[in-house]
Amino acid sequence: METPETTQDQQTRRRHRKPKERDAMFGLRNTLNIIFMVLAVIGVVVYLCADGNIGIYIILGAMVIKMVECCLRMLH
Repeated sequence: METPETTQDQQTRRRHRKPKERDAMFGLRNTLNIIFMVLAVIGVVVYLCADGNIGIYIILGAMVIKMVECCLRMLH
């Protein structure tokens, strides 16, 4: 059973968390995410409206960029 002190203490801790500092990788990861999203949308549009093989290659390229971003996140 929760006591009022417990919930008040938890709320105080949540409010006083230090904001996370953005490191040098933050901008690079955001850029890679934007490139991934744009390529993924372009790939789907090309796949549905034009040639399916080219659309698949574009989507695979977008997935490679996403994997690079994920590796940067894990290794940092």
